[in-house]
This record gives sequence, structure tokens and C-alpha cells, in this order.
Amino acid sequence: MGRIVTTRHSGVVTNWHDERGFGFIAPDGGGPDLFLHMREFQGAGQRPHDGMTVTYEPFLNREGQLRALHVVEVGEKWSHAPAAGRIGTQIIGYLAVACFLVIMVLEVEFWGMPAWVFAIYGGVSIISFALYWQDKRAAIAGTWRVPEEQLHLLGLVGGWPGGIVAQNLFRHKTKKERFARYFWFTVALNVLAFVAIGTIIRFDWISQLMGS
Repeated sequence: MGRIVTTRHSGVVTNWHDERGFGFIAPDGGGPDLFLHMREFQGAGQRPHDGMTVTYEPFLNREGQLRALHVVEVGEKWSHAPAAGRIGTQIIGYLAVACFLVIMVLEVEFWGMPAWVFAIYGGVSIISFALYWQDKRAAIAGTWRVPEEQLHLLGLVGGWPGGIVAQNLFRHKTKKERFARYFWFTVALNVLAFVAIGTIIRFDWISQLMGS
């Protein structure tokens, strides 16, 4: 386990990589820079950027890496509790997955949707989950990242349930508004396609019933 120091410190954000969601904090009192990940930034306004003065709590992880927790811009309030907006987003995401699962069951059980659809969504979701996990580890280590286009493509072809679970579980990609917009757009397209196919199948099933 790592060790956290609860005293608030101040410093300046440096070497911030906005697309990758991480950077460093140079402490005002000197010493080694601390790693800062976007998920630990609680600012309600702008995103971190080079030269931003912040307060934080230092944390030494098991690998001996200094990290900054509960980071806010100087003058803003901070909290150890998760932001209410983040909790709300998590609830919406899990509800979307649960509702879609119910719709899939109804489609398969009563309206003729092939059962192998479960296998497709399940398999692609597992791949999506694994790539989000890999990208999360890469973001922390500062190594090669999974292209966002690849994550969006997986969501479009049915991996979005696994993507939602991974985002919430790993707290990954949850603060990137641009990524979230594209992600939910792929979710909407996939669900619309699923509903359209289900409607065609139901219509054919009803036609056969009426013909018999």
C-alpha cells in the first residue's frame, strides 16, 4: 500500500499533456515533481495547464512514485469524496447497460433476435474492457496509448457496455468531454441499429403469424 500525507501542499502544474490526461506538479517548496493524473483534478472550471497554481495532497505509491491527490486550483474547494457529477454519470452509465440488457433479453426471448447476439456484444465488450484497462495502465506509466478512434470503433460495433464498465471502474476517460461526446454518439448509433434490426425481425415475425 502507498502512503498518503494529508497536509495540503501547493505547487505549479508543469509538462501537462492534455490529450493524454497527465502531467506533473513542481512543489513550491522544492523537491521532486509529483505525477498528476486528470482523474485527481477536482477543478470545476478549466482543465489543468502549464503554469496553473494548485494545492494537493502528496501520495507515495508502492513503486515509490510521488503522486498528487485531490488537486484543485488555488482558491477552490476540495474534497475526499467523489464529485457528485461523477457519481451521476456512473449511475447513468450502469442504467444504460442494464436497460439495454433487458431489451436484449426481450428481443431474444419473445421477438426472434438470434441468441448469438449476446455472444457478439459480450465478446466485443470484453475486448473493449481490456483495451480501456491497457490504456489506463499506459496513461499512468506514460507509455504507448490505445488510440481513441479504436475505442470508439469498438463502442460502435457493440463494445460500449464493456467501455462504460471500464470507464467507471478504472475512472478512465471520464473527464474528457470531447471523448465522452464521441463515445455516447457511438452508443446512440449502435442502439439505433440494434432497435432497427429488432424492429425488422419483429415485423417479419408478426407477418408470419398473420399469414398463418
